This record gives sequence, C-alpha cells and structure tokens, in this order.
Amino acid sequence: MFENIMNFFKRANKKEGKVANNSKTAAKERLHLVLMQDRANVSADFLELMKQEIIEVIKKYIEVDESAIDVRLTNKENADGTNGAPALYANIPILNIKNEARKVDSSEINKKEEKEEDKNQKEEKSNSSDEKKENNEENKKTSEDIEENSQAKQSEEKIEEKSETDIKENKENIEKTENAEVESKEKIKSKNK
Repeated sequence: MFENIMNFFKRANKKEGKVANNSKTAAKERLHLVLMQDRANVSADFLELMKQEIIEVIKKYIEVDESAIDVRLTNKENADGTNGAPALYANIPILNIKNEARKVDSSEINKKEEKEEDKNQKEEKSNSSDEKKENNEENKKTSEDIEENSQAKQSEEKIEEKSETDIKENKENIEKTENAEVESKEKIKSKNK
C-alpha cells in the first residue's frame, strides 16, 4: 500500500513537472517568435494576414485541415550553428486534392502555350527583321565599297592609259626632236661644205 501511495505522488509530481515544463517551453517559443517577428519587422497581425492569404490560395486547389495549419517565422540555422536570417515555415496538412485541380483545363493550357508561341514567333520575327536590316545595311555598304573600288580601278586604268599615251607622245616628240636635230646638223654640214 505504501508503494501505491508513493507511485501516486511520483505520478502527480511528474505531471506537475510536465505542466511546468510545457508552459516553460511554450513561453520560450512565444518569446522566440516575438524576437523573430521583431528582427524581420513583421507584426503578429501581418503574419496572421499572410497566413490567411496563403490558406485561401491553397484552398482553391486543395482541401486542407485549417485547425492543424502551422505558419510561423523561424530562424534559419547557418552552417556554423549560429542563427541566420528569418524564414517562413508553413506546415499545411492536406486532406484532399480537389477534382478541379486534377483536371486542369487543357484549353487554358493550350491558350497559354499558344500565347507563349506567338510571343516567341514575334520575337523571332523581330530579331529576324533586325538581322535582315543589318544584313541589308552590310550588303549596301559592301556594294558601295565595291562601287568605290570599281571607280578607283577605272580611274587607275584611265591614269595608266593616259600615262602610256603621254609616254608615247613624249617618245614621238623626242624622236621628232632628234630627227629635227639630225636634220639641222645635216643642213649645217651641207652649208659648211
């Protein structure tokens, strides 16, 4: 009997210790949460509002157990064991995925794909027209360069032809002058004789 009484008191003492320990842990967690909210400049109201908005978005696609949802700020632990930047932690138990979410409207997906494809084609056309413009400008410049080179070559050929004709004329003039000298020398010789 004495043992039963002792066991009863031990159990009662353990329960009191657990209650004290649980309240200590809860107070520590609350303080930790307040400190994180302060560091992240986030009020409890803001966190609750964000939690509700997250839940509303998720509820469009999934049935969730709202009573068991846990959204809170935590500190991310760095590799060296120190507390890092605050992080948002969300534990959202899923009850069921809604049929609407499972059967995604294929026409909606097709429309999105078509829009994306159209956008890509427009970009390609734009890029291709830009490339064509650049190519046309390069071709035009190349044509102009070829034209200039052709004109320069023609000018060189004309200069060469003129030089050749000038050289021929000079040779002819020299020959005439030499012939005239020879004739004048002969005339002078014939007069002197």
